[in-house]
Amino acid sequence: MLRAMIKNKHLFILLLLFPAINSFSQSFWRADLQPVDRSGYYNIELSQTVIGLSKNKEFTDLKVLDDKNQEVPYFLRSVTPEHKISEYEAYDLKENTTKNNLSIVIVDNKKQENIKQFVIVLTNADANKDISIRGSNDLNKWYIVKQKTDLPLPGSDFGIDKNTELLTVDFPQGNYRYYEITLSTNQKSPLEILKIVKVKYSAIYADFTWIDLGSLVQRNDVDKKTYLTFPNLSLSYRINKLEFSIKSKADYFRHVLVRDSVSQKEIGFDISSKKENTFIINDFIFSPGTVIIIENENNPPLVIDSVKVYGLNRYVCAYLEEGKNYHLQIGTQNSTLSNYDIKHFQNDIPAELPVIKTNNLQHIVKPVIQEPERETMLIENPVFLWSIIIVVGVFLAFICVRMIREMKKK
Repeated sequence: MLRAMIKNKHLFILLLLFPAINSFSQSFWRADLQPVDRSGYYNIELSQTVIGLSKNKEFTDLKVLDDKNQEVPYFLRSVTPEHKISEYEAYDLKENTTKNNLSIVIVDNKKQENIKQFVIVLTNADANKDISIRGSNDLNKWYIVKQKTDLPLPGSDFGIDKNTELLTVDFPQGNYRYYEITLSTNQKSPLEILKIVKVKYSAIYADFTWIDLGSLVQRNDVDKKTYLTFPNLSLSYRINKLEFSIKSKADYFRHVLVRDSVSQKEIGFDISSKKENTFIINDFIFSPGTVIIIENENNPPLVIDSVKVYGLNRYVCAYLEEGKNYHLQIGTQNSTLSNYDIKHFQNDIPAELPVIKTNNLQHIVKPVIQEPERETMLIENPVFLWSIIIVVGVFLAFICVRMIREMKKK
């Protein structure tokens, strides 16, 4: 009975001493990628919100993951050089005929979308070109859309290859089912129209995107300074351009400080009535704790109409497969820069790739279970160790005293 009680008592003590499982939470952000219609390399445009959520401008905490949560290798596109990339989608042609010096095509706008631009792909031709456009819903009654107009020589852009050119034609917006496009030349022979297309997407590297800061609150304080804050701003952004709009009848010249309480950084510059108050900034963190301070000195405060900030467009390039779902993960703690093989081939991958965007940004809070700590062994207990040391010390002292007494007797 006594042994059973002692055994149960020891078990109870062990249960009390067993470390509890501590739960912590890890938070990050997740954004879905648009699905792709064919496998290949894609440029993924990072939204300004995603850029601002990253811990640093190298995006060491950014991962591209597939539907099995496996990492997808990528590389970060450089912000330079600045150039435009586009993809075109061809219209169905009801008719494509030539007569003398006329080339006539009829575009079938099956979905009757609102259209205000055509891009004409044709074989290179050193000839003056005129264009006219008509619209119809039944191929019987035709209505003027664009009167006969001269086109530039040569074409306004390179085409599919060096043998073709693109003619971009703007006209009043409409939604006719059919559009008749007539190209004429000053020669006896017609032009060869290959197809009529529309711009499916267009993006410019090293371009800026406007960031909505919400409402602006201006406070003129007794310290002869004006404070500008943005109470509706809830997230941080990385800004690269800042614009002030100020309407003042009198000339002015004021020093401005932009101070952020999160990054503990500030930048300064001067605004003046004699110049455009636009400033290029290098990845400044603009957060809900950012305040803009205008030093008025002895001058009357200015009325600030608006403050606009812009972020630099950034892209990552990755190989995505058709039929798979992908998402971005950003803001993970303790992340290091991923080392992918693809970075060694980024100069071989063309910049002119389809661009896909992110959507459905979510804040994820994920519980992390901490491994239970190992139970401390009795021999590792400091009290036990000191007890052993004291006992050994007393024993050694006893031996020494006894040996000294025996030596004295001899």
